[in-house]
Amino acid sequence: MIELLLEGLEAALLPCSLIVLIPGVAVALAARQESTPALTGFVLGVLAFGWLRFSATWEDLARPVVAMAFAASAALLLVPLLRRIDLLALGGGVLAGGAAANLWLPCVGIEFGTLLGELPGRGPVGIVLFAAYLAGMLAPLIALGAVMYLIPNPLMLPVRPFMMAIGGGTLGLLALLTLVGLDDNLVSKLVSLSV
Repeated sequence: MIELLLEGLEAALLPCSLIVLIPGVAVALAARQESTPALTGFVLGVLAFGWLRFSATWEDLARPVVAMAFAASAALLLVPLLRRIDLLALGGGVLAGGAAANLWLPCVGIEFGTLLGELPGRGPVGIVLFAAYLAGMLAPLIALGAVMYLIPNPLMLPVRPFMMAIGGGTLGLLALLTLVGLDDNLVSKLVSLSV
């Protein structure tokens, strides 16, 4: 299990993980002061949908469904603008995490490659091992969430509109790229840069 965690940490430094990390950062920025529930939802979405996908329990979602998930995530994180609700942020994070997991083509090391090959027959143990890898790979997002949590709200107030624009815009752009079919090119390019 430690090997999977370390391999996940190594994968976090490779470009092929950006297809998961970039939407995670966008979720944190769009959610602003609700970044903790949003990132929690994002991690849960990547874990659940990634495990379902790689354990052959669930087929890849259709491109329009993934695009709608990114767009709905942006909507949930940006509205209501004045009064944030943790449940909306959590839901927006889950949608973005699920969409990112559907696009993700992981950097496969020895330990994670072995796990992916055995995942359909591992049951609950497979989920725990998959979570160990994700804990490493998503460590930058966990650190970002911790930093955003520690910054007092009055200090973040002046930058909130920029965070909202960057985060929501990134999720919207991912929705558009996915809808028009450019996501495959993006993922292939990130994987080729990782080799």
